[in-house]
Amino acid sequence: MSKKLYKEEQRYRRWEIFALLLFLMAGTSYHFVELYVSGEYEPGLLIIQYALIALILTGALAYLWSIRLILRIDKEGIQYQFFPLHYRKHKVKWEEIESYEFVDTPAPTELSGWAVRLGTWERMFSVSGRTGLSLSLKNGQQLFIGTQHPDELKTALDNMPSL
Repeated sequence: MSKKLYKEEQRYRRWEIFALLLFLMAGTSYHFVELYVSGEYEPGLLIIQYALIALILTGALAYLWSIRLILRIDKEGIQYQFFPLHYRKHKVKWEEIESYEFVDTPAPTELSGWAVRLGTWERMFSVSGRTGLSLSLKNGQQLFIGTQHPDELKTALDNMPSL
């Protein structure tokens, strides 16, 4: 196993999104109790509707809470995993990299799919922040991996003897 030069784990923790989902869950629960007590609707159908809405909101909350991006740099290359999209770590060896640079993505990028883009030649993974490492691979693909600690990542890459 290679000695790691840099490791970072990012988690999705946008409190306003979590607060919105919790608010929707509380409002839905209140509305369900209000309708159930009033007796205006058939209880069986009402329970099924509430259960479906609660399941969707709880699933969205659990999914967002589980998102994490793991980045590891060692002498063999760069490993990254965007969980739950990736169940295993992806590895880019140093000999596969043509060039790299640090870039700041535009502010609207944070609002478009939470900075996850999967295209034919471009892959982008970022959980928080807009700064990241952009890799140009020798096979023509582009890979962007976000980081919260760009200075530490730059230092680790500068200390790589083969780059």
